[in-house]
Amino acid sequence: MKSHTQKLSPYVTFLEAPENTFPYCNCILIEDDVCGLVDSSTTPELLEFLKTKHIDILISTHGHIDHNYNNARLKPTTIMTHEKDRSYGTVAGFLKAGGVEYFEKIAEYFNPKKMGYQLREASEFITDGQVLDFGRTKVEVLHLPGHTPGHCGLLFSDLGIILSSDISFHSFGPWYGNVESDVSEFLTSIDHLMSMKPERLITSHTSGIITANILAKISSFRDVIFARERKIINAMYRGKHNLWDIVDENIIYRNFHQPQWRYFEWFMIRSHLKRLIEMGRVFSDNDQYYLNDGIRPSNLILG
Repeated sequence: MKSHTQKLSPYVTFLEAPENTFPYCNCILIEDDVCGLVDSSTTPELLEFLKTKHIDILISTHGHIDHNYNNARLKPTTIMTHEKDRSYGTVAGFLKAGGVEYFEKIAEYFNPKKMGYQLREASEFITDGQVLDFGRTKVEVLHLPGHTPGHCGLLFSDLGIILSSDISFHSFGPWYGNVESDVSEFLTSIDHLMSMKPERLITSHTSGIITANILAKISSFRDVIFARERKIINAMYRGKHNLWDIVDENIIYRNFHQPQWRYFEWFMIRSHLKRLIEMGRVFSDNDQYYLNDGIRPSNLILG
């Protein structure tokens, strides 16, 4: 599996994983007075490289397996994440976030042991605006919830780089398919990222460092969410009022190539319906969803 390293400064190295390869993500190594690593789900090749380092602090941008896969293998002194994602570090919390209390099958699809995933809990928690001091390298925490409740990005202000984690322009996203994922929060986080006008952007699942048309790419990513919402409205307009009936319209995933994708779709459609109810576009009655008077696909304003 081909992976790359790129020096961003004398103390910071970008560890790039191949795009769209589960359970891997792009990681960032900081070798300063304090040695830090941002996310651990690097490729097997780069894992061997990281095992030669003594990692003082591992920052987990959020609780998903494809960001924490090697937490236990690397044996960092401290693992830090946002407190709202702390439960992902236990088997029970990992399964609950995945939806096992709604669908028992989730436990079969997301069995950590079968996935070779050794969970390790965070011991410290990061907060929005907190500046982490590694020596000459300073990193500011950006809480960007939606993908998960505790999803965070990081600002490397001296390098003019933002790591936006899973606000990431890959074909599987935008993704908000956990129990506590929230599409409204996701949209707010996207808008916040755009307001920062990044000069250079690194995402967790997109190749390379993005330097061109960044705002346009973020805007297009956001528009995918609005396009999904219009399709949901259109499905209800055509008489699809039950959540499962809307799910089976395959609005988000054209095909459920893996059975768990249907559950992802269920949680994501549910989050959209919650947002549409809050916006006054939709109402629910006995687990059925209907358009409010006057709402039509042709006159819908979502942004």
